Amino acid sequence: MNARFAMVTFAGAALSLATPVAAQTYSNLFVFGDSLVDAGNAQAGRAASGGADPAPAAAGYYQGRFSNGYNFADYLSIAMGKGATVASAYGGLDFSVGGAKSAEVAGDASPSFAEQIDMFGMSGKTFDSNSLVLLTFGGNDVRDELAKLGTIAGYTPTLTPAVSAFNAGLQSLYAAGARNFVVTGLPDIGQIPAVTDFGSAGLSAAGTSLSFGLNNIFKQVIGGFDATPGVNATFFDLFAAQQAIYADPTAFGLPATLDTKTACLRTTAAPACNGYVYFDTIHPTTQLHAAIASGIVSQLGIAAVPEPATWTMLLTGFALTAGALRYRRRRTVLALAA
Repeated sequence: MNARFAMVTFAGAALSLATPVAAQTYSNLFVFGDSLVDAGNAQAGRAASGGADPAPAAAGYYQGRFSNGYNFADYLSIAMGKGATVASAYGGLDFSVGGAKSAEVAGDASPSFAEQIDMFGMSGKTFDSNSLVLLTFGGNDVRDELAKLGTIAGYTPTLTPAVSAFNAGLQSLYAAGARNFVVTGLPDIGQIPAVTDFGSAGLSAAGTSLSFGLNNIFKQVIGGFDATPGVNATFFDLFAAQQAIYADPTAFGLPATLDTKTACLRTTAAPACNGYVYFDTIHPTTQLHAAIASGIVSQLGIAAVPEPATWTMLLTGFALTAGALRYRRRRTVLALAA
């Protein structure tokens, strides 16, 4: 049952979304992770506690997501024929929460990987042998280390707690019955506007180095985990995907003039944000999420895949929705947790 463990190789063909010969089907999609794949849990949690909305629709955020439209977990679920993901706060299978880290940090309001697994255990939901589990962690662990590096003299970053927690989480999910996994790795945190805004080449370089290192460790972890009896674990290299998109945006259906540095919310292009990588200072636009999802779908060999025109119609729908949410523009972006 051990299956594909490979780093995705990106090319324009990846966006053709042609169904592979050995097409895969899954019964459902469970999601654990951070704001890249949160479908509204952070927003629901803030509403319950009386806190400020972390993803306000008035600013162009879409249905509790940290983007101007669906995220790549949504697009993956749609490709599986299951529709967009639904936050666990609303009875769905997406347990990810904005701000979450792999490692448990004392006093952290966002539930870690282990705490999300606890939430799953209390939900009454169960895995079947054909469930697919999507895991996206690491970005906030790196950001936490960068914050310490920038404020503590002589600090040496460590991602050992993140790796240990990730390993433990995989084993807990396996014990709970999960057998099919796709782990995305993490993007280049050194390149997000929230980091580059500091104007420190050293800090950005540290963010890139830490992201690359943790990404590769996760890749190795999944390679070993895939050898577990009955497990089908796939690693999707999100770091490499970002590099490939930047190198040739047109190969992914994006404009050659793709803006890879600016937070769209700081411009008059918001909230549609066509031609931008970043929606706010941390999170990608839905257009980038769609490009990422196409690579995941292709690598997994999902059987029921929307044609490129379907993605286009979805994105057009988001743009129209965003256009109806015109608001008094702020010149500074909201400071949101990833």
